[in-house]
Amino acid sequence: MSDVVVVGRANAGKTSACLRLARALGIEELVWMVERTDGGRERRRLPIREAERWLTSGDPHSTRSLQTLTIPVARGKVSRAVDIVDSAGLADGHVRDEVVRRAMGQTLRALVAAKAVLHVVDAADIGRSMERREAPFHALDEQLVAIGRTKAFYLVLANKIDLPFAERGVEWLRGRLRDARIIPTSAKTGVGFDEVKRYVWKLA
Repeated sequence: MSDVVVVGRANAGKTSACLRLARALGIEELVWMVERTDGGRERRRLPIREAERWLTSGDPHSTRSLQTLTIPVARGKVSRAVDIVDSAGLADGHVRDEVVRRAMGQTLRALVAAKAVLHVVDAADIGRSMERREAPFHALDEQLVAIGRTKAFYLVLANKIDLPFAERGVEWLRGRLRDARIIPTSAKTGVGFDEVKRYVWKLA
């Protein structure tokens, strides 16, 4: 079994990307382990459509714990699995909410320990920033790129490709991160997740 830690800024679409990946892998019922910041653990099981309604939100910092989705991967007669670890979104500067701060610390510890990382980036936000002549990439994402490049497996999901300005954001990312694997994705429509699935299969 391999762990893949999914990281990114708050509201980049990490949880939606995890669920879309599960759907691409043919998962109908989702089983996941919630690891709270107080050390408690809870196993949950839901049909994936219900899980999508329950787990996703447009509000930042809605994920406040590590959520490990166990995804079985068929390899002939051998049964294997990949653990996709959804994490709390990261933010620059001081965060007042103590629960969110603890969740971000939990994310950073998981990132440091991880061998495989999926870095979810909001490509539409990058494109909008370029349109406004603002810095397209946040310092936090630069740090995540630097850490990701030290891992055995690092993949950038240029998410929200279905939104305006996202194509421009993807083009910028490809120029900026020339040596990284970048896949344009939409957790909403499923675009790009067949390719993400092929990479994750290799980790099982």
